[in-house]
Amino acid sequence: MNLASIAASVFTYVYLAYYVYTTTGSLVLSEAVVLAPMVIPVLMCLAINRIAGSGSPRGILMAANAAGLLVAFVTYMTVERHFAVALVGALLIGLVDAIQRVARTVAIKRYFAAADVKYAVPITLTAQFIAGAIAGVALSFYQGEVTPRVAAAITVSGFLVAAAAAALLPGLPSLAASGNAPQLKGLGTVGTLKALLAQDVQLRRHFMAFVIVVSTLQGFFNVSRVALPLHVLQLPQSFVGYLQIIGATAALIAALAFALLGRVGLALGRRTTALITTACLFAMVGATTSHNVAASYTLYALYMFSWEILFFKYQSDLVNATPSERMALVATFQYAAVYAGMLMTGLAGGFVVEAVGLPLCATAFALVYLSAMSWNVASTGRATESVRDAVATTR
Repeated sequence: MNLASIAASVFTYVYLAYYVYTTTGSLVLSEAVVLAPMVIPVLMCLAINRIAGSGSPRGILMAANAAGLLVAFVTYMTVERHFAVALVGALLIGLVDAIQRVARTVAIKRYFAAADVKYAVPITLTAQFIAGAIAGVALSFYQGEVTPRVAAAITVSGFLVAAAAAALLPGLPSLAASGNAPQLKGLGTVGTLKALLAQDVQLRRHFMAFVIVVSTLQGFFNVSRVALPLHVLQLPQSFVGYLQIIGATAALIAALAFALLGRVGLALGRRTTALITTACLFAMVGATTSHNVAASYTLYALYMFSWEILFFKYQSDLVNATPSERMALVATFQYAAVYAGMLMTGLAGGFVVEAVGLPLCATAFALVYLSAMSWNVASTGRATESVRDAVATTR
């Protein structure tokens, strides 16, 4: 299900961006199509939360894929009349994709026991790496043959398979139907989230850690995947694709490795996490400072592998720390926060690369990451001590 739906979504973004560029010759309009799905989780977070928390995971995922199928069909059938339809289609598919991301996280929480989350998270999310590769290969090798109608057949088939797979999931009652109100009494959606994070210090730490990890490390990936091969190493454009393949492969290996660790009951402790973080940041900076292609790409693979391990660790921690009835709320805002973070780091990183180059940009990202993580640990540590003091006083 994940593989089919994510492949359909990613293929749509890439194809529509390519179609707009070939039709108009405008990189700005093409980039707008790519960015549209990233903006949706930020602007529509309240609506996404309501939809993702309104029923059982099976029903929501089936409906979302059916909606994606319909939107894709209409978009591809009308885009040749006016290219602006591509932007609308990308926005709507982005909404469907965002709803599914939250619903999938809710499904992990509700279908798996806490001990199984550590392998369920990477196995479930591994589909996005495979899907991205499938979409990229399909468009790279058959670019000239993929007309809007062929693209419609590919995308509609993906959503159709995903909807059929979602129907096979076990049925569960909605949390609202089981008596778990989606909001705390007297508070709105945002107020409920603030109260939840204020009351649960560990949840707040895991939430902020996830946002920091994705905003900085994924943000640097977005900045560097073109700048490293073209501007630092002065390589042909084909090496952008090679770097994408290397990064996706390293991320896939990381997902499988993390799942295996979870299966055998091994957890990443503080010391191991610190070592992986150190390796990640050194590899990130080293990949941009080495002018040897083999060394640079090897270090980049290490950076991708280690940051994906950190991604799965913090995502698993967050899922385990979140109450089931609040999973849709937390997942919605975690994705909204990371997309907002990636937009900001991507924009800032672009300016930094133009001003001082990619190596100093990588160093700046590493320092921001370390500072933000240190602040998160220190602030939640103080909050934990305050809670303990309050408990001791009441005794």
